[in-house]
Amino acid sequence: MPEPVTSIVQGTLGRVIDRLADRYLPSSISEKEREEFRIRAMELALKEAESEAGAIESVNATIREEGKSEHWIRWSWRPLIGFTFAGVVINNYILLPYFRNLGLQPIDIPSGIWESMLVILGVAAGTRGLEKWARERK
Repeated sequence: MPEPVTSIVQGTLGRVIDRLADRYLPSSISEKEREEFRIRAMELALKEAESEAGAIESVNATIREEGKSEHWIRWSWRPLIGFTFAGVVINNYILLPYFRNLGLQPIDIPSGIWESMLVILGVAAGTRGLEKWARERK
């Protein structure tokens, strides 16, 4: 896992774990047992974060490979989904209220498709943001 991500996880989750330990662990346990709880919880959190970072890196690697492709459909499908999403939002929520009387119809998108589009756009935006953040930190 990249060093900045590890630092963020340790800092943020360390504070959360400390608060949980103070609030929910019985006051009768020793300081040594509290520290063991904190260490184990941090290990579990870091393992989970490393797993998530690995999944994100896998997605990034796929996106990079698709970008190198000579076939336009392999490198353009994500932008096409983004433009489609934007087109539906513009049609249904910006133009439709003004032009309904002229026959403009809403585009009906099933909820599963909406969720898929949002996930794709979220992953694409999130991974780009993480890449930029990591570049700037170096």
